[in-house]
Amino acid sequence: MMRGIPDLIVRGQSSDSKVLNEVEAEWDALCEEYQAYYATIQDRLPPGLRHVVDSYYLHDADVHGIGVTKGELVFYLRLDTPPQSLLTFRYQLVEEPRIDREVLPEEHRDKSVIKQWQYDEIELVEGNPPTWRQSILLSNGWEITLHFRDVHVEEIQALLPVPRQSSFTAPDLPQTA
Repeated sequence: MMRGIPDLIVRGQSSDSKVLNEVEAEWDALCEEYQAYYATIQDRLPPGLRHVVDSYYLHDADVHGIGVTKGELVFYLRLDTPPQSLLTFRYQLVEEPRIDREVLPEEHRDKSVIKQWQYDEIELVEGNPPTWRQSILLSNGWEITLHFRDVHVEEIQALLPVPRQSSFTAPDLPQTA
């Protein structure tokens, strides 16, 4: 999926207001098209995927790790939105993930150690039972495409790194010698 999104991200870095207005209009049209498609599949989402979509705003979440184990792909994320929870997503894979490492041109790829979740789209794959495809764009220019049955989510209150702008106070933990 993600048709046209990388191009919009690149063009969105322009300082030309005409180009930026065009990008905004194209972005809005693509979002409307995707939202119309999503409305046709949302009632069929499996429980874990529904929880992710209904509960979390993933844009700009820090990606602290991605790994594969026993037929699962695991993401370790820290949300950008308060209270900046830590999340573990365990995708139950149908097939090996596909990673395109060059979706964005080199000059638009984030070079920092911690990457961010930029954008994702979900697609129904018909079958009995149906499965799902999710395309995820990371700030380093990678597009990760997952074909999966469902995703298991675990949310953890962050102690370290300390959440910013949070009223959360870490509990006193036993000291060791």
